[in-house]
Amino acid sequence: MEHDEHDSDDDMPLGLDSDGAASRFRKKRSKVWEEYTPIYINGVIQSAECRYCHTLMSCKGAEGRSNGTSHLWRHHKNCRAKEGVDPSELQDTSIPYGVNDIDPLNMILPESLDDINLVNLSENSRYRSKVWMDFTPVYVEGRIQGADCVHCHKRFSAEGRSHLNRHTQTCSARVGTSVNHQKGGFFMSSVQSRVKDELSPALTNGKVQIAEYASRLFKGNSSGDETHQNQHILALPADNMTPAERSNSSAHTRKLDQEASYQDLTRMIVMHGYPLSIVEHEEMKRFAKGLNPLFNMASSLDMEEYSTLLFQKEKSDLKEKITLSSRRVSLSASVWVPQGAEPTMKYLCLTAHFIDADWKLQRRIIKFGVFRSSPSDLERMIHYKEACVLESEIGAYNVIWEAIRDWNLDRKLFCLTSVREIRNDESFSKLKDMLMQRNCLTIRGQLYNIACVDDVVDNIVSKGQHMLYPVGDLLERFIQACASSSLTQQQLLEVVTRVGLKCPHEDAKWWHKIYFRLEVLLHFKKAVPSEELVTVEEMKIFEPICRILRVFYRVIEVTSGSVCLTANMYFHEVWKVRTILQEASTENSDVASMVSEMQEAFNEYWQNSYLWLSVPVVLDPRFKITFIDFRLKRAFGADAAKYVNDVTEITRELFHEYCSPMDQSNIQTSNCQAHDVEIDGFDSDSLEDWDQHLTAQTRNQLLSDLDNYLEDGLVPRKDDFDILNWWMSHSAKYPTLSIMTQDVLAMPSSAVHGQAAFSSGGPAIPKQWSKLNIKTIEALVCTRDWIR
Repeated sequence: MEHDEHDSDDDMPLGLDSDGAASRFRKKRSKVWEEYTPIYINGVIQSAECRYCHTLMSCKGAEGRSNGTSHLWRHHKNCRAKEGVDPSELQDTSIPYGVNDIDPLNMILPESLDDINLVNLSENSRYRSKVWMDFTPVYVEGRIQGADCVHCHKRFSAEGRSHLNRHTQTCSARVGTSVNHQKGGFFMSSVQSRVKDELSPALTNGKVQIAEYASRLFKGNSSGDETHQNQHILALPADNMTPAERSNSSAHTRKLDQEASYQDLTRMIVMHGYPLSIVEHEEMKRFAKGLNPLFNMASSLDMEEYSTLLFQKEKSDLKEKITLSSRRVSLSASVWVPQGAEPTMKYLCLTAHFIDADWKLQRRIIKFGVFRSSPSDLERMIHYKEACVLESEIGAYNVIWEAIRDWNLDRKLFCLTSVREIRNDESFSKLKDMLMQRNCLTIRGQLYNIACVDDVVDNIVSKGQHMLYPVGDLLERFIQACASSSLTQQQLLEVVTRVGLKCPHEDAKWWHKIYFRLEVLLHFKKAVPSEELVTVEEMKIFEPICRILRVFYRVIEVTSGSVCLTANMYFHEVWKVRTILQEASTENSDVASMVSEMQEAFNEYWQNSYLWLSVPVVLDPRFKITFIDFRLKRAFGADAAKYVNDVTEITRELFHEYCSPMDQSNIQTSNCQAHDVEIDGFDSDSLEDWDQHLTAQTRNQLLSDLDNYLEDGLVPRKDDFDILNWWMSHSAKYPTLSIMTQDVLAMPSSAVHGQAAFSSGGPAIPKQWSKLNIKTIEALVCTRDWIR
């Protein structure tokens, strides 16, 4: 070479540091850079732009090393643009793009693609084939998905190259096109200015600032005036971009995860009760394609399969949690119906209640099966494909026993609470007999058939319906009178808004609607005193009835609310029902007559439930047995002693059962050892009395656990008292009693929860789900409960 001033490969700039400033040079900066503008990509110089003709020259070798500045000197010596020649007239020049026989853009492509991890190495080499000189790659999501002929602009698949080679031989638009190639280099005409125009806006202080230029394609027109290019220059985001900008700029390069998308779609359908067929709606398909053209929408069968897989996964996790949690599990059974349909098909929903290892109260649906079906309903048999379920799979006995076996609860069952419709089922009592024979129930099955509190309230209210219905008619006339005047109607709505009353839904229970209207009437009467709407005599009836229904409503709201309560709270809520009925019995004769019938229904419930209501209160360190004695003596006088004694005995019997398994295990172990080994010449029979002595001594030590608790002083009552936290912190002091308490406090008072407790139809599944088979319905209902 004739240029002594030429520098070696080490004389060129190395790139940018983290602040965007030029890094230090290994040697002095080559003077040739006074004639060129360095082009930075990802903080590294990839090419040099001539300041005169704007030709791009490569500055990186195949392995990322500098290819020196000699070719830059050669181009500078022969550049005609520096002599004043218009660069646009250089189209037919014989000066190659790079005298070093290396396509500079081809040098940029592989490294930039590897840096951003859009395609693998095999794909890089694949798209270097010469056939791509006649095609422009089409990128979708950072991958080449198609090829556009630069001559006829037809689009072909990018899979393979044989069909592309065949097209180049037969393309009519290619005939006569002059493409001047020289050993892998190629001429640049107006495309040189296009390269500058494409990249310049993205370069600020030598750094790429706008990521949208990462997907620019350089291609010529079909006339052949511009040399076609098949390279895709990728400009990486600048280092000084914010995380949000970097995330947005690279969104188009993210790989589509079909599996994750299907899982998210499944969760959405399950959570909101959408029909599985929503994925087959044209609007949904169009919406998904608009977000990502590569997304393949699943079918309803796919969603059914994914929902089943999600159900199995969540079920496995819940099984493990129940196994590692409390010693026993309480169950509640309720009846569900399809939403908005005639109840020709009824479902049994079984829910597990337990306190986990962290002393948190849990409530999870574990079984959803067919309770009753009507095989004579021809229309339902046609629309609901699996309406006719086998007799062996329906009914309280079959559904509950299948769940007990499936979840391994035969030795973990503590109590079972159910609605009246299930308790009255013949197979329900048959199930109790079978569980008793297997020794699966605690304290002789006395906690097996617990009635729901909301069921009990409904039964009590029904005793007074002969008086409540006429009250409802009077209230109806009151509402009509208010609605006849726009002024009165406005005042009525203002009262409802100011008081903040919860308006019942259309399917609310009949007595709930009466109670709501009574509340509105009483508050409206205070705001707008007038005897024209309601007389004094009517008010004497309305006020006590409203007080009774108010207590009933709040008791159900508390015991069946969405927030789980521990069992020690139920006694106090039920006692409120007894108290309000006692107070209302002294009202005028009409009200007193109604209350008398209600009291009979309450007393019947009390006789069957006072034990399970009282035991959790005994385990409340603020009350214990002293509170039960206080309450019952004031309520029943001399008869209270029997109730208090029953509560004490049942508590001790239950505690003894929690002690027995450990005792029996020790006895069996010692007996086995005694039978197998003779000690000092004595046979096993000679040590039986010693074993009995140890057993009695151990039992006495364990029983002292309960005695010590009852003898300890009461904990002061505070509004923020957390009974679960208290027992968790005292579990070391009362080891056996704390285990029993963990199970007792998890007992449910109701099988129906939330707004369904006030609905006349009870809980319901989405109408669109009821057309599925029962296994799919179970998967959807249970999974929705678990992932909330």
